[in-house]
Parts: sequence; structure tokens; C-alpha cells
Amino acid sequence: MKKKIISIIKFLFFLGLGILLIWLAVHNLTEKDKSSIVEAFTQANYFWILLSMLLSFLSHLVRALRWRILIQPLGFNPKILNTFFAVMVGYLANFALPRLGEVSRCGILTKYEKIPFTEAFGTVIAERAIDLLCLILLFCATLIFQFEQLWGLTNDKILTPLSSKMSALMQNNLFLLVFAVIITGIIILFFILRKKAKGKFYKKIKEVVLGFWEGLKSVKNIKRPYLFVFHTALIWILYTAVLYVGFFCFKETSQLGIGAALAIMLFGSLGIIFVPGGTGAYQALVTETLTTVFKISFTFAFAFSWLIWTSQFILILLLGAISLILLPMMNKEIKI
Repeated sequence: MKKKIISIIKFLFFLGLGILLIWLAVHNLTEKDKSSIVEAFTQANYFWILLSMLLSFLSHLVRALRWRILIQPLGFNPKILNTFFAVMVGYLANFALPRLGEVSRCGILTKYEKIPFTEAFGTVIAERAIDLLCLILLFCATLIFQFEQLWGLTNDKILTPLSSKMSALMQNNLFLLVFAVIITGIIILFFILRKKAKGKFYKKIKEVVLGFWEGLKSVKNIKRPYLFVFHTALIWILYTAVLYVGFFCFKETSQLGIGAALAIMLFGSLGIIFVPGGTGAYQALVTETLTTVFKISFTFAFAFSWLIWTSQFILILLLGAISLILLPMMNKEIKI
């Protein structure tokens, strides 16, 4: 019961945060702004949005194939469809609560492919670590090649707020006290558990940790590393292509190139990281990047951010729902 209440509170918090960001973006709009945005939506060429959705679908499929490559060193060979369905259900779950998707997709493979949950979860953590490294490398490279355009936005929207928050935390005595108590508690717990090495609780923890570690080690044991690298590169290429193709839906954004698509993809990713599904945050960051860095009018920047986000949301909603329906139908032989 307590876990359900905490989950509901988390969901309401992040939902409220998303709504707040949306409200901040629209509350100062004049009637002229609103009518211009509506007109922009009616002028959009939705063929390019549909094409961007197709590219996004391919990126999800490639992600599922890459995850399967990570799982295989563990001695399992899950069906491609089950892996894809698990990824899509995970994406759908992430719109409700952050990191719920990772748990959901591992649970699905445990249920239908009999892969130990801890080992599957270890592969997901490894996958996320690799993606984070790619994101950082791409961010640094983009910042170098588009330094003049992007540095101001990076400084104002990321570095300065992060520095201010860290400075405030370090000056907060309560935070320092809580941090010290947590570290002390972890150390004490470690010594207690070590003394009770023969206890059932310790054995259970040990099993979980070992399973988790096996999943993480799958990266080292990949049989075809070149294929894993290829899939990783293809995922980020497709993410960028989704936005580049989307530019053509408006005449005002059609002149933007691959560099702009990469920059928007990176800044938009920050919104998705901090808010489930990126609701509100994604639109705010994409709009800000387009208007500040690439000098696109607010009307079309705002319309573009919402068109791209909504199309991706619809795709995940459809594929996630279809996956939930097809999973039990296509695994009837599995005794649950």
C-alpha cells in the first residue's frame, strides 16, 4: 500500500512539473500568438511528420535488436518480437513514472523468456550507461562545432542553474548532515551484513548483486561487438534523422541542417531525462533552442516542438498498446 502511495505521489509530481512547464510556455501568449500557432499547425506538411514517425519506429526496433545482442552472452536468445514488445511497453511505462520502463521491460522478458530479472536489469543498466556516454560525447562534439551558437544556451540553461543548485546544496547544513548520515548508514550496514554472511537476507542480496553483475558483464562478452557498435551508431543517427525530416513540415524550418537537428536532439533529450516522457520540458527546450540559436520565429518553433513530441507520443502509445495485446497472444505456449 505504501509503495502504491509513493508511486502515485511521484506520478502526480512529475505530471504537475510537466503541466507547469507547459503553462509557463503558453500563459503569456497573446491572442495573435495563439492564432498564429493554430495557423502554423494547419499549414504543416504532415507527410514529413509521418516519415519521422517511421524513422522513430525503426530506432525502437534497432534498440530492441541491440538489447538482444547484450542479452545473448548470458546464455539466452529471446525472440526479436518479444524483445521489441518489451522495449515498447517500457517506453509507454516511462510516460507514467521515470525508470518504470526499465523495470517493466525486464519483467516482460522474465515472464515470457524466463530470463532472470536481475541479469536482464543489469543489461539495461549497461545499455543506459553506453547511451549516456554517447550523449555526452555527441554533446561535446556538437558544442565544439557549433560553439558560438550553442555555448550561450548551454551556459544559461544547463551550467549556470546546475552550478547555482550545487552551490546552494553545499551551503545547506541540513543537506550536508543528511548526506553524512546516509554515508555513515551505508558503512554501518555493510559491516552488519558482512558479519551476517550466512544469513538468508545476505544470501538474497548476494544473488541479486551477482545477477546484476552478470548482466553488466554482458558488454564484455558480446560475441559480435562490431554489430553492437553499428546498432548504437544507427540509433543516434535515426534519432537525429527524425528531427531533420521533421524540419520539412514547415517552410520556416526546412532550411535547417543536420547540425541543427543534432543540437535539438541533444537539448530535447535533457527534457526527456528529467521529466517522464519529456512532457513540457521537451517542448520548452526545443522551442528555446530553435528561437535562441537558430533564429526561428517563436510561432513555428513552438508548433514544431509540439508536432514532433505529439507524433512520438502517439507512436509510443500505439506501439505500447499493441505490444501489450500481442505479447500474451504470441506466447500462448508459455505457462505463466
